[in-house]
Amino acid sequence: PLGVPARHLASVGSTMTEAAAWAADGAPHGAAVVAETQTAGRGRHGRVWRDVPGASLMLSLVLRPALAPERLGLVGLAAGLALAEAAGTFGARARLKWPNDVLALNAQGRLVKLAGVLAEASWSGAAPAVILGAGLNVEQMTFPDDLRATSLRIASGRDVARLDPLAPFLDAFAIRLDQAESAPGRLLADVEARLVGLGDLCQVGFPGTDRPPLTGTALGLAPDGALRLATDAGEITVHAGEVTLAR
Repeated sequence: PLGVPARHLASVGSTMTEAAAWAADGAPHGAAVVAETQTAGRGRHGRVWRDVPGASLMLSLVLRPALAPERLGLVGLAAGLALAEAAGTFGARARLKWPNDVLALNAQGRLVKLAGVLAEASWSGAAPAVILGAGLNVEQMTFPDDLRATSLRIASGRDVARLDPLAPFLDAFAIRLDQAESAPGRLLADVEARLVGLGDLCQVGFPGTDRPPLTGTALGLAPDGALRLATDAGEITVHAGEVTLAR
């Protein structure tokens, strides 16, 4: 089962770093690191994950999936979908933005970030692993002006405690991770059903690189989880990037 064994920490620099070190020491598939707060939480493209101590669900899992390296992108998609499904058990209508954002409505009725996922390969130790980090805003009722985000309490209108979504997420993720291995077509179809911007014009940027952004229509997902984009130059498959939806 996912989440066994588990380490629960009051404070840690990053659950990803802690889980990677544990994986190098032989942690089994499903081992989890859960923290009440992070002092150096990581997001994609070198960003920092900001949290209010005791208000967010933050965990990292050691995974050893039976997936070919070129299909490891399905792990992050499966985790994002599982977070959206866990939010749904509390009444929140969560959507997905490729590749790793979970969105829901804020107090102003705008679709903003509820949760994020980060998956990194770990080659230390005797066997390779995927370290899957997940952060879900749960109890916050306000956010800084520069942070376009919401929480499960706001999106659901319910009094939800920080650890309440943990079991629903782990249960949903176990199912979706199994689908990534045995029925990827079904997983991708369910992810696409929640994707925002599908069929719409969008721009894909590549932070930290000299690659110019691409503009095109989001067509759907490739078998490996990449984004299919229809551009003026033809259809292009994008494996990593930052999607901005047309307004």
